Amino acid sequence: MMKTANPMYEGAPWCLGRYESFEVDKPRQITLLNHDYVVWRDKVGNLNAIDNICPHAGANLAQGGYIVDFQGKDCLACPYHGNKVQFFGDGKVAIDGNISNQAIQPVLPLEIVDGLVWTYGLSWSEKDGKLTAKAIEPKLPIPDFNHIHYLPKNYDRIQLEKLNHIYSRSELVKCNIAQAVWNIHDGEHFAGTHRDTMLSQEIKIDNLIQDEHKLAWELTLYKRTDSATKKNKMSLLLEPEFIQAFNTFLPSLAVVTLGFQGKLIAGIVTIYPETEKSIRICLDSYIDLEFSWWQKLIGVKRISNAFRDRLIMEDISIMENLYTTFNQKISLKNDTPSQLAMNYLQQF
Repeated sequence: MMKTANPMYEGAPWCLGRYESFEVDKPRQITLLNHDYVVWRDKVGNLNAIDNICPHAGANLAQGGYIVDFQGKDCLACPYHGNKVQFFGDGKVAIDGNISNQAIQPVLPLEIVDGLVWTYGLSWSEKDGKLTAKAIEPKLPIPDFNHIHYLPKNYDRIQLEKLNHIYSRSELVKCNIAQAVWNIHDGEHFAGTHRDTMLSQEIKIDNLIQDEHKLAWELTLYKRTDSATKKNKMSLLLEPEFIQAFNTFLPSLAVVTLGFQGKLIAGIVTIYPETEKSIRICLDSYIDLEFSWWQKLIGVKRISNAFRDRLIMEDISIMENLYTTFNQKISLKNDTPSQLAMNYLQQF
């Protein structure tokens, strides 16, 4: 059992998703560190995030809130009294047509890096029946994709804006951050949990390195050779032996890369805590090539994305069925990345 005094790791940067995943004038609710926010992208491209609770009558701004024009600027109208109460991205509020002199609504600071939306969140406290928020001081930097180990030949960095985005999925998982981090760093489960998807009979971890909160290693998967594997449609996508590289930035990001026909395939896995007992996990996949006519004909993208769907749902199923309290009496030879990650989190 891993104990920590900071179960949601305040001070870490958290990725809320791709900038492009936030549609124009479509408010979305996110929950981060036990608090709800409403996020929307306006017509000029600004991404706004404020406290989701209307300070007039407690309405949920993301559920039914709508975008209106106020003196040439987009603002968010309250779903309860939108004709009277409208919010700007800087926290100011138009009340009965008059804009407040100062911010009324707490603002969630956002930073867009490499097309991804990052935040450190806000720390909330209650005093005399009133909620107050303050910015959380960063303990770690936002991850830098210029420092990724074990990329395919001819690549020295990942530039997401130059890659084709082919897959995206976001799911709520009933587990904590530590359990999700263990799963990301656990190589053995590729031949366990994913035995019928990855079709692996054995795995090997090589070239493991750690630099404080950053870990990197290469994972080799050895394909099964039984008759059921040969009949499995997933077998078309998997080589008898193939290597994936993992680069993780604890506690919030994992970059998984591999080469395909000399080109880069990258998976960006991000997690952030909604509460102490639930997280949001997002997977986005990118590829540095255009599918050929025959790959389009046989539906390589569709098959590949079905493969990714299956992997992430298998991970969710196992993470939601892990006990938080247990005595760890067994260690496996490939547990080292997971153990290093847990050791780091314990000292966070």
